[in-house]
Amino acid sequence: MNFHRQLDVLDVPRLARTPITVIGAGAVGSFTVLALAKSGAECITVYDDDLIEAHNLPNQWYRLTDLGRPKVQALKALVLEMTGVDIKVVQERFRGDGASEVTICAVDSMDVRIALWRALHPRPAMWVDARMGAEVGKVMCVGAFGSWYEETLHPSSEAYRAPCTARATMYCASGLAAFIAGQVANYASDRPTRQDITVDFRNALIL
Repeated sequence: MNFHRQLDVLDVPRLARTPITVIGAGAVGSFTVLALAKSGAECITVYDDDLIEAHNLPNQWYRLTDLGRPKVQALKALVLEMTGVDIKVVQERFRGDGASEVTICAVDSMDVRIALWRALHPRPAMWVDARMGAEVGKVMCVGAFGSWYEETLHPSSEAYRAPCTARATMYCASGLAAFIAGQVANYASDRPTRQDITVDFRNALIL
């Protein structure tokens, strides 16, 4: 791809070299991988062990013809077709070993999020945690020593559990992916990153 129109904005060569791991290829994860590849990232590894189901299609970046396929395999094919980037995929859960310089957490369970943070060794230079509701989402960017971040972790039993009909929308997932890609681009371009971004898509608010 030709990145001429953003060469004065982003350090595309460095972004292309930056190792990035995305944990989860669902709503936020699938759109994030596309956004990163379209921004110039090339060293992307994605972990997920799920298959694509009908309820995934409205809020994840997959096609009707992908139903029943492993998410990572469908995502690999789509990203290659649209960007020429051949991402690495692992069809299993991420266990905490082998985190990249930039590691993006796009899982939908607080318990899993806590386990991953505790298992990460060594800690990535940039840990991005995306948390999504149907119309409100949060992106947190954490350095290797994120003591403040640990205070935001709490068991799933203490988290608000929305009804299954009010958990995800395409515009929230793809919107959060854009913020994530922007923060990763800032990191790769030696620009400041935001520690905590909350976006309310219903009311068009950014906090």
